Amino acid sequence: MIKSLDIKNFALVDHVTLEFKKGLSMLTGETGSGKSIIVDALGLLLGSKSYSEMIRSGFSNAIVTGLFEVYQEDDLRQIFEDAGLDFDPEEILIRREIIQNGRGRAFINNQMIPITFLRKIRNYLVDIHGQSEQQSLFNNDSQLMFLDRFSNNEDILIEVKGLHDEFRKLEVKMKKLKINEEERLQTIELLSFQLDEIEKVDLASEDEEEDLQKERLLLSNSDRLFQASHQAYELLYESENSAGRLLKQVDNCLEDLQAIDKSCQELRGQFQEASITIEDIALSLRKYNTGIEVDPKRLDWIEERLNDIGKLKRKYGRSVKEVKTYAEKIKHEIVTLKGSDNTLKTMEEDRRLLLDKYLKKAKKLSYIRKNAFQELKKSMQDELRHLAMGKTLFEINFLSVLNQEKGDSLTECLPLGTSRGIDSVEFMISPNSGEDLKALVKIASGGEISRIMLALKTICTVDNDGKTLVFDEVDAGIGGEVADAVGKKLQKLSKSNQVLCVTHLPQIASYADNHFHVEKIIKEERTVTHVVELTLEHRINEIARMISGKKLTGNVLKHAAELLNNSLT
Repeated sequence: MIKSLDIKNFALVDHVTLEFKKGLSMLTGETGSGKSIIVDALGLLLGSKSYSEMIRSGFSNAIVTGLFEVYQEDDLRQIFEDAGLDFDPEEILIRREIIQNGRGRAFINNQMIPITFLRKIRNYLVDIHGQSEQQSLFNNDSQLMFLDRFSNNEDILIEVKGLHDEFRKLEVKMKKLKINEEERLQTIELLSFQLDEIEKVDLASEDEEEDLQKERLLLSNSDRLFQASHQAYELLYESENSAGRLLKQVDNCLEDLQAIDKSCQELRGQFQEASITIEDIALSLRKYNTGIEVDPKRLDWIEERLNDIGKLKRKYGRSVKEVKTYAEKIKHEIVTLKGSDNTLKTMEEDRRLLLDKYLKKAKKLSYIRKNAFQELKKSMQDELRHLAMGKTLFEINFLSVLNQEKGDSLTECLPLGTSRGIDSVEFMISPNSGEDLKALVKIASGGEISRIMLALKTICTVDNDGKTLVFDEVDAGIGGEVADAVGKKLQKLSKSNQVLCVTHLPQIASYADNHFHVEKIIKEERTVTHVVELTLEHRINEIARMISGKKLTGNVLKHAAELLNNSLT
């Protein structure tokens, strides 16, 4: 329920604050006075699109603020928590600002929020019914929505939607898997060729390339290695002036020293150890020399092997490790592609089972709707009789959206994006006795649409205690007794809901619990929209004006007083 509405610099409004109460509140005034501006401002708080033209001329921004009383606490709390917003279980303060570029900002309880969030919570706060929504009554989806609301189908609708969404997700997965058969085979062929190319090289280990490079270095320099080791051996042991011969001479000298001076014995021992080491080096050089391999064929094989490894690295990775990793990856892809047929068969079975579940649940929903229609039909006939449409016949034509000729494919059976089951409905009426039933869109006048909408809202909002219903132009195309019937219906609705109504008809306005007069005045040489709540005396004058215009005679005032008195009894 809306408790207050504050509007600044919006259209012709400079600053207006309205305090709303429970019951039925009427907004009246001459044509063009700005009554719909109040409804438009309320629409902004509920996420309607804003334009810079809405800002009052001469100002940089417009601000609309509304205070709402919470009545669906659990549902709203969950929405707020999902969005990470603080939630007050008693009141919601919404502020909408429009700036010159038309974008503006929105706040809830002083927390900045995206405009889209307002649209998420609007159905929990206010329903605005104007000519645009009356036109939406021509839409089959809207008609189905009314039937479901009356049938109280929310739980089973959630189940149907869940199964439908699950099916759609499965179809997307299957579509990704169902690549063109020729493309699939080409991919398998390409990956198999790559894997065969890698496996032919038969990479032994991640270190193989490094080991081969070391071996290639030795083989390619075998001549130099032979010459260097042979010469070193000659110099140490074999040549005429070899180090071995010189060391022998030094040992003889040390022997003479030792014979004379026993202190040289240790020195000679050290020398002999060094001589043995040099002799071992010489023997190792001879062994190394004789072991040097000169194998051109082996060298050629290594060069070829390294070349093959290099080709693999250029194609499949920067190292042997990466090449081996890539090989494992494409092995898995080949297995997956070759096994996709089996996977598809499994998914097809899952799809069939899911479709069976969906159809079973959707048929149950359809059955509930068809049973509920009989009650809705009776309720509508009663409501329309009270709205001076007692001779109107109301029916619903049920159409299945299943295409039986195309099998059980949900993609073929259901329009893309539907999640409301297998029904399509069309409201049918015959407003006059003896006329055939025809689609609502083809036969109903503006006044009839207004009354049908009001009848539907009366029936379908019984359980919405505390919600605000706004009716703009509900009196289009009606008058006299019909207008009085509409007023009574709005009064009935206001017993369980807060109702705001914009009207031009005195018969409807007389049923108000709270009455606001909207007019244009000149303030500081500028035209502004002024709104004031009327006392009983001023209400009589306003209703009299609505009856006869500006000329208020005694009879007109008496008639206005009678209208008010009758509506209160």
